Order: sequence, then structure tokens, then C-alpha cells
Amino acid sequence: MDLVSLVTSHLTPQILLVVFLCTLVLAYLRSRVEWSARSRGSPLPPGPRPLPFVGNMFNWPKSDQPAGLRDLSIKYGDVLYLNVLGKHMIVLGSSSAILELLDKRSANTSSREQDNVLGSLLALDFNFSGMAYGTWWRRHRRAFWQEFHPAAVSAYLPAQRQGARRFLNKLLTSPSKLREHVRFTFTAAILKVLFDVDVADDGDELVEVVEAAMEWHDEVYVVGAGHSILRVFPILRYIPPWFPGATIQRRAAYWRSTVIRLKEEPFRRFKAGSFTRTMGNSGGCAVGRMISRMVRDTEKASAKEEEEIIRNVATVAIEDANAKTDLSQMFSTVQSVFIAMYLHPDVQRRAQAELDAVVGPNRLPDFRDRDRLVYVNALIREALWWQNVLPFAIPHCTVEDDEFREYFVPAGTNIFPNVWACMHDPEVYEDPDVFRPERFIRDGRLDFSTAPDPTKLIFGFGRRICPGRYFAENGLFINIASALHVFDITPPVDEKGRVISIVPQMIGGLLRYVKEVVIPQTVGAPLNLDLHARRL
Repeated sequence: MDLVSLVTSHLTPQILLVVFLCTLVLAYLRSRVEWSARSRGSPLPPGPRPLPFVGNMFNWPKSDQPAGLRDLSIKYGDVLYLNVLGKHMIVLGSSSAILELLDKRSANTSSREQDNVLGSLLALDFNFSGMAYGTWWRRHRRAFWQEFHPAAVSAYLPAQRQGARRFLNKLLTSPSKLREHVRFTFTAAILKVLFDVDVADDGDELVEVVEAAMEWHDEVYVVGAGHSILRVFPILRYIPPWFPGATIQRRAAYWRSTVIRLKEEPFRRFKAGSFTRTMGNSGGCAVGRMISRMVRDTEKASAKEEEEIIRNVATVAIEDANAKTDLSQMFSTVQSVFIAMYLHPDVQRRAQAELDAVVGPNRLPDFRDRDRLVYVNALIREALWWQNVLPFAIPHCTVEDDEFREYFVPAGTNIFPNVWACMHDPEVYEDPDVFRPERFIRDGRLDFSTAPDPTKLIFGFGRRICPGRYFAENGLFINIASALHVFDITPPVDEKGRVISIVPQMIGGLLRYVKEVVIPQTVGAPLNLDLHARRL
């Protein structure tokens, strides 16, 4: 009998079981030794005890995630650790923890988790806000910053002013379409800035391209549309669209086509000279300047990469002005202001009194009035504080193993700054459930000594802070000031003239915005307030 046969003849089921168990024990001991070496004996941050295999999946709040994670942070501390299906997550529950980890340690906390499932399905490789931290991301960021830093955005004030005027005209014509008008306003302004093109008020093909490419944001991030199950079981992405039940795959094929068209079509038209440029030359717009720099400074070997960066940056700027991301604080905050003015008519009257005193009855607000419109500026800060579009900003991801406050933070940990919890901390913001712009005013001036400036939290942190924040703040000011100066915002009435009470709803999870209101006995009604012209 040979050696193999001899050994095989003695491998009873009992022996095989012992060998299997010993292998598991050895693998476990090896992993513990490796983990101890990585962590140097430091513990993970505190958090609820995980279950086998699924970890803390059932501890993650199913609804109202910001409040649910705030409650967990109160119990376990402002550095909260969760492990969901093997993914390391840390929730930061205080502004001090957020700034300490994401600002002061930004070299290690400025990456993003690579969502290859969604990215590959929808061709989102252009979006540098989701890129991993590195040279390719820095090149995109630098190109964007060159066109949207504080000195650069001053050149865009005329386009934003004109956009606000068009916004007023649209509201006067059809006040019930507030959300559509807000989106059109910011789309028109960003297309003017990028390509120096004036889009038509109705039926513009370029606007339709933008709107089609925005559909996936609502369905994936707000509704869900199967995104979560694809992340848990990424192999499902390979199911063909024709397969029964493959709804998300069919929708993804359509979304991908709209995203690619958004990236390619405006840039193709610009290079072909299809746009009528009011400034007379391509150097008068952001894309024209980027192309000029590319031609002047780039070697032929890298020209293709530079052109790709220009297309990517332009697409991100268009998306951000419309979607639920950092720059689109404009999009959601304008809607929040309209709701707040209905709910708080005393605040509306005080803002209008200031506008009457500073601007007067014979003209519209302008950027030169900004410093004197203290209450209007405080109102905008209050709206940003009141309804957070990104209650966790956009989660960061660590590049390497680290230690923070004597806790071990593994490489690849997703970090969620709970901005909503910071905004609703009664020890930081007095009366966190009350809409009160006066919290940011002292002695007739904006003052953030007792209530921190919300813009320091809502636009991100560290090296990932939103590069379009100055453009966004300008857009918020001119549109909100203009609307308040021209219109009285009042509640809707029914066919008998009776006032309809409404309650705003923030919908979504990691990304939230005011999309609907609840009217008694009519859930899910569209946002619909009445507007009455104060002056024409």
C-alpha cells in the first residue's frame, strides 16, 4: 500500500472535523496576531456590540439616521464605531471631533470609499468628489478651484444676477412650479458661467439634457432603487437588463446613457462653436479659459488627459448645481426658505422691512447691498442650519491605519461627520427646534461667537471642502433676497378660500431635501405655496 492510500484510509470523519476546527482556530489566532500588530494594542472606538457576520447592521437606524446616530453617540461618545457587514465606520458626533479628525488629519482622512458598483453602472468616473485621494483627484480639484475661487467667482455675479431676474419672472407666471424654477435658475446660471450660453426659458435642448441626467440622483439616493442590495451583493450588477426582475439594471442602462450625454454633449457643442457667445470669444467663460490654459501649458502627450479633466470638471459643476451635493445647497436651501417664510411670517416681514429700507421700492437687490442686509444674511444662515441637505456631509475614508484619541482607526474606515447632530445640539445652538435668524446677529451685525457659522460645517471639511462654496453662497443671496423683495410668500388655499396647513418633510437618508409637504388628509402633495407680488 502506498503512502497516499495509507493516509487516506485513516482519515475518518472525526479526524477531518478535528483538522477543520484546528485550521479555523489557527486562522483566527493568526488574524488576532495580525490585528494586534496593526492596532498596536489600541482598542477600536466604543460602539454597540456587533453580531457575528452582520456586525452592527441592525444598529444602523432604518429611518431618521442623523437623529438615530446622534442618540447612539450620546450613549457611546462622540467617536462612535460601527461595523456593518465587515465595513469599518466611525460616526463623529461633535464639531470638535469632526474638525480634529477631518481638518487636522486631512492627509489621511481625505479619501472616499470607491463605490465601484454604482460608478461602473452609471459611468460616474468623471465625478472627482467621489475619487480616491491622489494625483488624479488633485488635478481635477485644482482645475475646478481655478475657476471658482473667491476672486474668480466675482466675474460670475452678472450671470447669477440675471438668473435671479429670470427666477422672479417664472415665479410670477407659475408660482406652483417652485422646484422646477429653482432647478432651471441654477442650471441656466452654471451653463452661462461654463459655456457662455443663454438657454431658452422653455424647451431648451441643453436644459433637457441636464434634467434627464439628474433623474438617477432622486431614484438612487432618495428612493433607493436597489442601490443598497447591489452594494451588499455586487455580483448582481452582472445580471443582464433583460432578465426578469432586473429593474435596477434596466434603469441603470438608461441613467448611464443620460450621464454620458451630459458629459459629452455640452463640451462637443462648445468645441464645435455651436453656442452663440455673447462675450465674443471662448476665453470669456470657464471652459474657454480651461481650454486656453491646456493649449498654452500642456504637452501633447498629456493633452488628452487635460481635455478629459475639463469635461469632468464641467460635468461636476452642472451636476452639483442641480443634485443633492455640496454646491447644491443652493437648490435645496432656496426651497427651505420658501417653506420657512410660510411657517414664520414674522421673519418674512422683518426681512422685507430690511430690504425696503436698504434697497427701496424702485430697484431689485444687488450684490452691493449684501453687507447691509444683515437680517437677510442671517436668514440664509438659519435656512442652511435648519434643513441640512447633507446631514453627514459626504463620508470620508482613511488611507492608512491611524490612532485617534487613543483609539485605533483602521485603513479604509468610512467616517461620517454627523453635521445634523452638531446643528441641533442645544449646548451649541440655543432653541435648536426654532427658526430664529436673530441667533446670528449681535449689535446689528452678523456674529458667530455664540452660534457658530453653519457654512463652516455644511460645505465639508479638510482637503475635501467644497470648492464651489463661494459660488453657491452668492447664488443663495441674490435669489433669496430678490424673491423676498418682490413677493409675499403665503400659504395655499383650497377652492373655498380656506388656508391649507402644511408641514414640510425632509426625505432621503444620507442625502435629504425638501421635496414634499404633508397636507392634512393628503399625504405627499407637491410643494405649493401662494405668492403675491409686493412690487412689479
